[in-house]
Amino acid sequence: MKIKSFLFCLLIPLFAFSKETIKTPEKETGKPATIKVLLAKDSDGFLLEARGPFVVSNPENGKKESSGRRGKRFFLYPHEEGIKWGENFLGIFQLQIAPTSAETSFLVDGIQYRGAIEVYNIEGKLHVINEVDVESFVKSTLTEKLKGKSFSPNVMDALAIISRTDAYYKALMNYDAFWHVTANDFDYHGTGLTLQNLDVDKGVDNTRYLVMTYEEQPFPGSWTENSGGKTASYSSIFRKNTSTPSGVETPFALKTRKDTHWSLTINTQELAKVVKTNRVTGIDLFVDHFSGRVYAARLHDGTHQEDVDFMTLQKALGVDKLKSNDFSVSIKGNVAVFEGYGAGPGVGLCLYSAKQMAERGDDAPQILTEFFPGVSIEKMRSYPEAIVSTRKSSFVSPKQKQATKKKYKLLH
Repeated sequence: MKIKSFLFCLLIPLFAFSKETIKTPEKETGKPATIKVLLAKDSDGFLLEARGPFVVSNPENGKKESSGRRGKRFFLYPHEEGIKWGENFLGIFQLQIAPTSAETSFLVDGIQYRGAIEVYNIEGKLHVINEVDVESFVKSTLTEKLKGKSFSPNVMDALAIISRTDAYYKALMNYDAFWHVTANDFDYHGTGLTLQNLDVDKGVDNTRYLVMTYEEQPFPGSWTENSGGKTASYSSIFRKNTSTPSGVETPFALKTRKDTHWSLTINTQELAKVVKTNRVTGIDLFVDHFSGRVYAARLHDGTHQEDVDFMTLQKALGVDKLKSNDFSVSIKGNVAVFEGYGAGPGVGLCLYSAKQMAERGDDAPQILTEFFPGVSIEKMRSYPEAIVSTRKSSFVSPKQKQATKKKYKLLH
C-alpha cells in the first residue's frame, strides 16, 4: 500500500507517524464530501421540523424561496399546484431545506437528521432525500452494522476507513443523481444513532476524511466475519464491472478453518421456493477461481434452470443458516446438504484476522494493507474534481425535457 504523504494528514497519536510524514493539504476549505440518502419514496407527506435557522430554496434554479431564524414545524405535503410546508410554494415542485447554522437539525416524522432535506413532488407523491456529510453518515450506519459488537481501536479505525471509502464510492458512482443510496439498504436512521457507540465515533473521528483508493479512485469497501483462509475480490463475488483490490490469503483464519465448519440440511421444496419452481433436482455452483467462493448457483427442476446470486440465496435461506459462500452442496433424494466454512461473503477485510493482527500490535494501515493490496490511503475532505468530472451524468434536466415543471424524472 502506498501512502501519499502529500495527501495524508492524521493526528499523531493514532498511527504514530512522525511530523515530517504528516503534511496538511494546501486546500482545507470548501464543502466536505456529502452523500444523498433516499429516506422515503411515494410519500403522501410527513411532519418536518427545523430546529434552528434554515433557508428554503428551489434546487432547480437555486433561488431562495423562504427562510427562518428560530425553526419551523409543519406537516409538509404535495398538491396539484406545488408543495406546502406551513406556507404554500405555488408552482414549485421541488424544495431544499438547508441549515444556516452548524447547530441546526431537522426532524422527519420524529427522526433527527443533519444536513439538508430535499423533497420532490412526483405526480402527487413525495420523494424525501437527506444530503448529509459523509462523516455523520458513516457514524450512523457503522453503529447499526456493529450493533452488539466491540473491537480494539486499531480495528475500529480500519472499519471506519473502509466504510468511508464505500460511501465515497457510492456517491461518486452517480454523482449527479437525485440520490446515491437508500436509507433501507444502509440501515440509515439519521443522527440519532451517533453517540450510541463511542468506539465507532472515536474511530470515525480518528480517521476523519481518510479514504482508500485503488487505481486512484475509491472503491466498494466491505468486510467479512471470518474468511476461513482466503478472501475474494469484491468484483468477482458481486459481479460489478469496477476495479477493486484482489482477494488474499488469510493465514490467521486458515489456522482455525476447521473450527468454523458449518452444515445446512434443507428440503429441496424450500430451495424451489427461492426460484419459484415446483422442485429442485440439481444445483450447479459458480465460483471465484482464486478463493473457490460461490457467487451464484444454478438450480435445475428437470426441464429448465434458474440462476440466483449468493446474496439472494443466503437471504432466502437465512444468514444464520447459509453462513458463508465458502461451501459445497449435494442433493440426495429430497434433501440438499450444504457444507461450508467461515462466515460472511468473504470479501474485503476478515474481521477474525484483523483482531488477531491488532492483538500483535498492527495498526490500521498495516491491517488494511493485508486485505486490500495495491491501495493508497488519502485524506480526501471533498470529492476530487478530476474524479467528479468523469462521474457526472450526461442527462438532460426535467425542465429541459418537459414543458411543465410539475414533474421530475428521478434518475437512479
